[in-house]
Amino acid sequence: MRTKDAALLSVALAAGFGLCKTATSLAYITAMGSVSTSVGFVSQLGFMFAMTAATIVTAVVIIALVRAGRIAPWSLRQTPALVALCAGFLLGSTGALSGLPAWAATLLLGGLCGYALTVLMAAWLEAFAAEGDTSAAIVQIVCALIVQAVLASLLLLVPALPVAAVSVAFLLVSTAVLAWAKGRLGPPPESRVLVADRKDRFTLFHAYLCLAVVVGVVGILHTSVLGSSFEHIVGDVNMGVPLAASTAITALVAMLMVQRLDPVSVYKVCFPCMLVILSLLPFLGGFLGPVAGTVMITCYDVCGMVFLLFIVEQSRRLGVSSYLLTSLYMVASSLFLLVGLAIGVGLGAVSADYGLSLLTLLAFAAIYPLAVVLMVVLRRGRGDAEPAREGAAAAGPTSPEPAPREAEAAFERCLGRYAETYGLTKRETEILGYLARGRSARFIAEELVISENTVWAHVKRVYAKLDVHDKQELMSRFEADAKRA
Repeated sequence: MRTKDAALLSVALAAGFGLCKTATSLAYITAMGSVSTSVGFVSQLGFMFAMTAATIVTAVVIIALVRAGRIAPWSLRQTPALVALCAGFLLGSTGALSGLPAWAATLLLGGLCGYALTVLMAAWLEAFAAEGDTSAAIVQIVCALIVQAVLASLLLLVPALPVAAVSVAFLLVSTAVLAWAKGRLGPPPESRVLVADRKDRFTLFHAYLCLAVVVGVVGILHTSVLGSSFEHIVGDVNMGVPLAASTAITALVAMLMVQRLDPVSVYKVCFPCMLVILSLLPFLGGFLGPVAGTVMITCYDVCGMVFLLFIVEQSRRLGVSSYLLTSLYMVASSLFLLVGLAIGVGLGAVSADYGLSLLTLLAFAAIYPLAVVLMVVLRRGRGDAEPAREGAAAAGPTSPEPAPREAEAAFERCLGRYAETYGLTKRETEILGYLARGRSARFIAEELVISENTVWAHVKRVYAKLDVHDKQELMSRFEADAKRA
């Protein structure tokens, strides 16, 4: 692709995703235009419960279809989601559902929103995963988040009906941009539906766990204070402030972690901020007011934004379907949000029935899961070391005792034969040698002083030339051939 065409594509992707994110965030904050935009969080709990439930169902269906091979790359259609979201804005902002019972209208709007948000997110992240350069895709997503922060902050000051009209226009433009971009990106890379490496599974599990617990804690905060004398903690939050702050922080994180995005590290930074706020709430809740809510929402937004970058990076690095990773992200965040909302409602009821301090109950209910997850991720190093030791044992002795001369000679002969037979370059032969010994991409990158993205580019070419699908298959085949060498 020519430089000019690549630049145009990058700008289009950033602008299109930014418009989509703006529209979907406004759909969530305004409950499809049915509530005032001046409220910090959505005040209709029924809408939030319905939206999260619909998100979970939609994401689970996508996961099942991907694993069954029913959804191929580029096959997830965004048109039904576009129709659902536009219909929801139209019905919610015009009062067309006023003839229905309140619960029925809320259920309908929440269901439409949850379904549409899930599909649109999966469709867009697939496009970024199909980008030729991971760093370029990350920059495009960060730019899209900046577009969202600017536009959403401005539109939050506008009445509901114009916001709905503008959001629909944004959705139409973003859909057209994505369709145009797909034709220029070409087919996404082949992907798997399973993560083979145990260490990579641990990494994903810890990342998803950190995101989920932050979402759940914010859900507890949201519902526990609604209808109480402390409602101003979330109700008076100007949503433009945490959105702008979290976007700036995410851009900084992307620059600092350009080689390897790690949501766990972000969680470790957010944890003390949330801990301080939650610890002070029982004593200074009335004084802190919306400041507490702003800090909590900012941490929540940062974790969510960084996770979008993480999904794209991991999809490319591991060769795993972006549909699968995105749907798991939606399930984890929505499920814990649902649990958090339910716990918050329960805390409000217990406080009212037994005369207990609501903010004290909130602090205990929120700090405990945050601390437990922190303990889990702090043990990650020990958990990661076990797979590494297993891989080293499978690869044979490395140091200080060298491998037997005959085995090493057979290894080198087999390596040379592979290079000649499959037309490997010098660098690809070097990469193959490390892979055959069970080395990870991170290890190879450190040894060769190159980025992990570059290593994975070579790895994919080696896999393609040897017609293998993962490292284990390559190691088994190479070991068998080396014994015959």
